[in-house]
Amino acid sequence: MDDQNPKRIDTHSDYSFSDERAIIRRRQLTEAVDFWNISVAGAWLHYVSLGGELTEYELDAYLHEAYFLEPYQHDVLAEAVNELIDMLPPPPRAPLTDEPGL
Repeated sequence: MDDQNPKRIDTHSDYSFSDERAIIRRRQLTEAVDFWNISVAGAWLHYVSLGGELTEYELDAYLHEAYFLEPYQHDVLAEAVNELIDMLPPPPRAPLTDEPGL
């Protein structure tokens, strides 16, 4: 285990961070954050409110593929991001000529 960073997981643990699925999940999470223009600070605040344990700096590093998370911490972050997305108003749509109310 890295003595300088106790939250970084040992490569001899049960978790495989080179797992292709974990890499894809992280990239998709980052794409969602970028697409919806969610700030790192906003994502971190909501993540911590759900029990997340990373610092804002570590979360930013994870989103930029410079830090690894345990699967549980990834799931807490994904839940926080999804909840923030759910709170956003729906994007505007173009009305049709025969829509009621127009």
